[in-house]
Amino acid sequence: MSSGRTPVEKRHLIARAAPADVYAVVTDFGAYPRLFPEMKSVRVLSGGAAPVAGGTVRVEFRLQIVLPVRYVLDMTCDPAAHSLDWTFVEGEIVTDSVGGWRLVAEGDGTAVTYRVALDIKAPVPGFVLRKVTDGLVSASIPAMFASIEREVRARQGRLT
Repeated sequence: MSSGRTPVEKRHLIARAAPADVYAVVTDFGAYPRLFPEMKSVRVLSGGAAPVAGGTVRVEFRLQIVLPVRYVLDMTCDPAAHSLDWTFVEGEIVTDSVGGWRLVAEGDGTAVTYRVALDIKAPVPGFVLRKVTDGLVSASIPAMFASIEREVRARQGRLT
């Protein structure tokens, strides 16, 4: 990340789910508005709707978090390693973002590691903005993990 900020990293275990099952959910960008309430629309701009090994998919995200937020990320997908990394392309309010997903088999489930660093511009002092941004990111991650786990279960044909 250009700001040199340390990414927020969180880990979650999804029992009874193979890494490929979780990967299918986190790379289904079109499902994001259904999975995450703040996400209003997602549009794949280039690279195709289905991520291929080493392929980069450019995706535009539109969110509503107090203000409307729009940003574009390049998502580099690796289905063999069950990983996804992103880099920032452009945005309004969001001025930089890097991060990724790592999905590793653990017991009968998948250990999910999510890493994100995010810069936002707003008319407040930088130290306040950093504290608010890190707080928002940290607070939203448990709900995001829960949504992904619910979707994995639904795709497996089981109810949560």
